[in-house]
Amino acid sequence: MWEIRAMQEENIYKTPEARLSVESYDESECLFFPVSRTKLIILFIATFGVYSIYWFYKNWKLQQKCMKEKVNPALRSIFYIFFTHSLFRRIEAAAIKEEIPKSWNANVLATVFVILSIVSNVLDRISQNNETIGIVDYVSVLMVFILLYPLYMVQEVVNKVNGDPDGKLNSSFSIYNVIFIVIGVFLWFLVGIGFFQSDINSINPLYQ
Repeated sequence: MWEIRAMQEENIYKTPEARLSVESYDESECLFFPVSRTKLIILFIATFGVYSIYWFYKNWKLQQKCMKEKVNPALRSIFYIFFTHSLFRRIEAAAIKEEIPKSWNANVLATVFVILSIVSNVLDRISQNNETIGIVDYVSVLMVFILLYPLYMVQEVVNKVNGDPDGKLNSSFSIYNVIFIVIGVFLWFLVGIGFFQSDINSINPLYQ
């Protein structure tokens, strides 16, 4: 039993020997959640950043089998700000082991992402309590795009660790993805109308 456990720990960060194809895609063969960066961008923006919760869940679900301690992927995704550092460090360790170059430090990037997430949540709360659209609302929307950057950087390394640099293992859109994208486009349309109406009212008070 000890020998089996030792072999599992030794291979925690080992990249699959054979390069996987889309047809033979099996998440159990991946160390971390595979997704193309294009798909990540579209779904993250379409869901106003909520996709990050799913992203964290899938990563912890895959890492669960490699960890000694018992973890709950659902809780770690919902309260991701408390577990961002540990996940980023595991991804960094895998990249270092496989000698994959990266342009970020796990602790620094995780700290940036957590701070941005907290700021974004605070701005959202303030925005919801404001009856009129102001600078806070614009910054709140801008935060969606800013928050995407750290995950984009990490996903680039994740795909290389998985032996799939372009994320082809998970680049197509499922029917559920399409549904969320359609809903997201509609919500972004409403946000755009709200901002446009606010600008019109600020220029000409007669429209109020």
